[in-house]
Amino acid sequence: MKAFAAATTLAVALIAASSASAEDIRVAYGDLDLASAAGAQQFDRRVNRAVRTACQGGSHREAAQCAASLRAELQSLLPSVRREEYARGRTSRQVAMIPVVYG
Repeated sequence: MKAFAAATTLAVALIAASSASAEDIRVAYGDLDLASAAGAQQFDRRVNRAVRTACQGGSHREAAQCAASLRAELQSLLPSVRREEYARGRTSRQVAMIPVVYG
């Protein structure tokens, strides 16, 4: 069971520019259906939470650069099949259809 959990968690060692310490960033995704809009949104929320925690401090510019690179790295660490599912889930957002009645 531990092997399965490890395979469904992204882990990144983030080395802060301002310090010599490394911080492990972990984002679980094994319980999500990334191909669905809800699953992709939940994954985004988890990534954003990890980014907010890891990229605190420093200037606004440094935090923005940290956030962008960490988001990209976390998404790139998804296995290719899961990355494709995530891409589908992000584009499968539903649009409300409103009937138009003329006359």
